[in-house]
Parts: sequence; C-alpha cells; structure tokens
Amino acid sequence: MFEKGMLKRRRVFITGLGIVTPLGLGVRHNWDCLINGMSGIKDISGIFNDCPISIAGKVSNDDIEEIKKAFPNESKSEGEIRTLFALWSAQEALKDANLFNTDLSKVSLSFATGLAINNLRDLSRWLKGKDFDYETFYREFVSVSNDSIMKNNSHRPSALIARKFGLEGKNLTTSTACASATQAIGIAYRSIQRGESEIVLTGAAESMINPVGLIFFVLLGASSNSKELTACRPFDKKRSGLVMGEGSAFLVLESEESAIKRGAPIICECAGYGSSIDAYQVTAPDPEGKGAYLSMKRSIEDSNLNITDIDYINAHGTSTKLNDIAETIAIKELFKAHAYKLKISSNKSSIGHLLSASGAPEAIFTSLAVKNDLVPPTLNLNNTDTKCDLDYTPNKAVKHPIKCALSNSFGFGGQNGTISLKKLL
Repeated sequence: MFEKGMLKRRRVFITGLGIVTPLGLGVRHNWDCLINGMSGIKDISGIFNDCPISIAGKVSNDDIEEIKKAFPNESKSEGEIRTLFALWSAQEALKDANLFNTDLSKVSLSFATGLAINNLRDLSRWLKGKDFDYETFYREFVSVSNDSIMKNNSHRPSALIARKFGLEGKNLTTSTACASATQAIGIAYRSIQRGESEIVLTGAAESMINPVGLIFFVLLGASSNSKELTACRPFDKKRSGLVMGEGSAFLVLESEESAIKRGAPIICECAGYGSSIDAYQVTAPDPEGKGAYLSMKRSIEDSNLNITDIDYINAHGTSTKLNDIAETIAIKELFKAHAYKLKISSNKSSIGHLLSASGAPEAIFTSLAVKNDLVPPTLNLNNTDTKCDLDYTPNKAVKHPIKCALSNSFGFGGQNGTISLKKLL
C-alpha cells in the first residue's frame, strides 16, 4: 500500500497525433481546414431512402477509398468502416510520434467507442420510417450476416489495432456515451502519471451514419432535421439540434522521461483530467450545469492550475437547446468574472458530432490551438443566444495567447470528462 504523498505524479506529454474526420485525412489537412472555416457537413439525402435526416458530417468516399488502399487486407477481411478509420488515425499518430523505429510491444492502448451499431446496416432493410418491421425480420433473420454482432463489439477496433501494430501493453476500451474519448484519454493520462505505463496510444472511432444510427437520435429528439448545411450552429439562437459526424482520432501520450529519452516531438503537456456524472436525466444535462462544472473544476485542480490560468475552452457545444445553455452556465459559475475573458469554440460546427469519439479530434484540435496560439472558430454563429453570452469565437479563427486550455465532453446519461492541456514554456 502506498501512503499518502508517496506516489510521485509524473508529467505526461502528447507526442503524436492522427485523425480522420469529415474534413479529410491527416492532422495538417484537418487543422488547416478547421482554422480556415471549412466545414465537413454534407448533404446525405440521396444516400438513404426515406431517412428523416438529410445532412451529416460524412467522411468522403474518396477518403474512404484511400484508407482501404492503405489497409487492403483489413478492408477485405474486416470490412468495417469504424475500424478502418481507427487503423488509419492510429497509424498516423504512431508515425507522428516516431514510434515505428522503437519496440511497440510495450505500448499500451486506451480506446473509446459508443453504441457499436455502426455495422448493423444489414438490419436497415426492415426499418420502415421510424418503426422496425419485427414480423418480417423474424421470418428473414437468417439472411443477416453471421458476423454482424462480432463486428460491432466495442473492443474490436482496439484489438485489431493492437494486432496490426504489435501493441502488447495494457488494452482497455471505454464506453461512456459522448464522454467516451475524453475519458479514454484521461485513463491513459492517469496510467502514465502513476507509473503504470510509459507510452499509451489513446483515441476513439465512430461511424453511425446509417439509417439505424441516424434514427436513434431522431427518436431521442436530439438531431436537427434541418436541410441546411449550416444547421450545426452551437450557441446560436436558431440552433435546432446536433448534426452527426463520423471519424477517428488518436493521440500518443508519453511520460516526460520516455519522451526526453527518445527525443520525441512534444506538442504540449496533458496536465490534468476530471470527470463527473450529473445524476440527473439520461437524455438531458443538468440545467444548472452541475456535472459540467465539477468535471472542469476537477481537471483544473488535478493540473494544479488556477482558473485564471485557463485561456481557451474547446466546448462540448452540441448545438442542442439544452446543452449549450447548461455548459455556458457551468463555465460562468466556475470561472466567475474570468469567464468573460476566455476564448471558447465548438469544433462540432465544422465536423459534426462524432458521438463517443468526439473528444478525440477535439483534444487534437485543442492541443494544436495551445501549440499555435490560435483559437479555431465556431461556424454558423450569427445570432448568439442571449443565454449564451460568452466569447464563442464566431466564424473566424483568432490569434490569442494560450498557455492552458480545457477540452470538454459531456454525454447522455450525465457522463462528463475534461482534460487540461498546457503549453511547454
């Protein structure tokens, strides 16, 4: 047993990044698109017949083909797009961290995924509008692919990544709704901080842009049914719900000792992690933002920072009526007068809501904001809600000194996660 004060807290650095989003492939391309106000939201009305959702942040067919060419064997044997996204972004992150010339067998993996229904597309033939034709399904179920369920196991992408790249360290899959990726990053951070791991590949992947996945959020009343490509407008008075996205992102987290010894490229420091649960409703945040408040507070305390040290918050910012107000309330309650000095933005306006995976690309974009002193914009924010009265960086990226930043992820069921990122000075 360790006595209090005996356990040394090690510093944790981010040394590699990899990403696939509706904006495209690769970290540099995604960052350039993001800061230049480009959007990956597309018209999908011609893809699925009778689907009530007509827009989404969908990875382009050209990018999907490029990924398949990069992983031809996996594309043939696995054929599951969420896993292919994960393989591509994991490989980029490992390469970015200069890890392919080292012993990867010691690298651990902390992965996140969500509902795992992305490959149940062969069930969509029995979906009639918002209803499922159970009677016909029971007569014809033998025609369903016998590996549909196996391909939807939550841990499947992490298992295949470990096999592909020879990662023999700890392997953990987390599923806590839209907080999953941020909590997976937090778990990776803790593992290194406590001396349990030296290097952890951490991230997430999600793909639910199919009739089953899309209608799930329609039934919850969370999706926007707008046909406008600008419908994802966090903190705007005219926001009408989330716009779904898909993709994957991975980060390499590494102990200070390991990074220095390897001469690894250091992007910034992962300085703190906080989590909480609202204990309120399954499909709505606490209207007073209590869980969000605690998540941010605990992350700041864990990083030994003061609230005035924070310069930027990458908000959860879903473009839903309830979330954007609750998150604003939480920020104002925690930061008091400093809340009005903060720069805030939501990446979901550019790439859509990647659901369980959302915290991974947002952590990457936050780390690059810290590194480059550049705040990405919140797109389509033209008429700010009067109840959302902070600086959400509307429509254009802004140069701004960023020493410390937070990245928030708040999920259904009240699951919350926040990481603190810090510039190396």
